[in-house]
Amino acid sequence: MFTKTTFSLASAMSHPIHFWFEYASPYSMLSALRIFHATRKTLPTKLTNGSPATHIPDISSVQLVVRPVFLGAVFKMQGQGFLPNMRVPIKAAYLFHDVSRTLDQLGFKGFPRTPPKSWPRNTVLAGRMTWMLAQGTEYIQALDRGEAPAAINAPLAEDVTRVVAEFVWRVYETEFFIEDDIAEPAIMAGIWDGCVVGQLKELGIRVPGGQRAAELAVTETVKKGFQQNSTLAVQEGVFGAPSFTTADHDMYWGNDRMLDALNHYNIIPHTKTPDFRSAAAATYKHAAKIAQAKNKANL
Repeated sequence: MFTKTTFSLASAMSHPIHFWFEYASPYSMLSALRIFHATRKTLPTKLTNGSPATHIPDISSVQLVVRPVFLGAVFKMQGQGFLPNMRVPIKAAYLFHDVSRTLDQLGFKGFPRTPPKSWPRNTVLAGRMTWMLAQGTEYIQALDRGEAPAAINAPLAEDVTRVVAEFVWRVYETEFFIEDDIAEPAIMAGIWDGCVVGQLKELGIRVPGGQRAAELAVTETVKKGFQQNSTLAVQEGVFGAPSFTTADHDMYWGNDRMLDALNHYNIIPHTKTPDFRSAAAATYKHAAKIAQAKNKANL
C-alpha cells in the first residue's frame, strides 16, 4: 500500500540520473531488477553488499529518469551492426552465462542459461508503452483525451517513479522468465493492468487500462516521441545498454557501473568530463558518410 502523495514533476531537482535501456538487453534487465528493489527499499535475498553488478543501491539522493530506447535505431545511427553480441556466438553464450550467475547471487532462478531461439524479441511496443508511462500520468491522460502532448523526459514524483520501475521489471520478467511475447498487445496490456492501474489508483491517479494504453502506444505522438528518445540517446553519447547519464553530460556504461553513476554527484571532479556529445555527433556524421557511400555504390 502506498502513501498518497500529490503528483508533480520534479523538474527543479538537480541530481537526475537518466537510465537508458533496451528490453532486448539482459544486462539492462539486471539494472532494472536492482532499480526495482531500490525503489521498494527491499532486497531480494540476504545480500546487502554484493559485487558492483549485484549490490542494491541507495537511490534516495538522485532522481531517476527512465529512458527506454530501441537499440536497433541507436546502432544504425552510429553505423554499428544490429545487436553485435548476436554476431559472435561466444559473446552471446558468455552474455547469458554471465547474467545467469549474477542472478544466482541475487537469488533469482529461471533465466535461460543459453540464448533462446526467440531472442531477441520485438521490443518496440514494450519500449513505447514504457516511454509513454515515463512521461507521467498527465501526459497519458492528455493522450487519452486525443491530444498530442509534448515529451517531458524529466524526473517524476518518487511514488510514480516506483510504479514505472516495477512496470519495467515486470516486462523483463515476462520476457525472460515467463517467456511470453512482449510484442503482443494483450501481453503488454496484462502487465499494465497488473502493476500500473491499481497502484496509481491508490495514489489517487486514474489512467486508462492496459488495452487502451497499448492502443495509445501506437499513436503517432508516442511513435515520434519514442523515436526521438533514441536520437537523444545518441546525442548524449549512448552507444549501448544499459547506460546512465548525468546533468553535466557524463556517462556510465554497463550494469556494473550503476553504483558509480549514482555516486556521480558526490565525486569531487579531478578531471574534466569528456564531451561525449561532440564525440557522438562526430560518430553520427561518420556513419552517415559510410551509409551515403554504400548507397552510391549500389546505384
